[in-house]
Amino acid sequence: MKFTKDEVIGVAFSKLKPKGDEIFADVGAGSGAVTEFFYPYVRKVYAVEIDKNICENLREKFKGNGKVEVLNIDGKEFFESYECDIAFIGGTKSLEEMIEVCNAKKVVISAARVEVAVKALECLKKKKAFEEIVIVNISKSYDLAGGTAFKNLNPVFLVVGCFTG
Repeated sequence: MKFTKDEVIGVAFSKLKPKGDEIFADVGAGSGAVTEFFYPYVRKVYAVEIDKNICENLREKFKGNGKVEVLNIDGKEFFESYECDIAFIGGTKSLEEMIEVCNAKKVVISAARVEVAVKALECLKKKKAFEEIVIVNISKSYDLAGGTAFKNLNPVFLVVGCFTG
């Protein structure tokens, strides 16, 4: 199962603009789709996931990939213990605490619920790091009576923060 849609990852990528020498953190790595998309464009990726079983799947998925390190810790602990240049936060448990200790220069927080997006906005504003919110609306095609129709997917809020001014 893929938690973050390719189109959402593409928009997050355009906001983070990774450089080859940067360290990227995928916090709440889930299926590993974001990690998989970003790792060719950065020096190192931390795939951070609190769920032990999901971590085992991630380790298997990225086995032999020297750029990816899977960490079985929560996001707050990650930001307190590791350094990164850019981060994608897809797991929003303890979001306020994560943002408070975030050490990335730039961050994109993915939220499916408006309340989480507002919480991210407020926390980033408090740290004077809020840049923008982008709503990603995706419609996917499907066959309908010999033609093509579109089905809307739930919108996703991408809250962008910059900690370097």
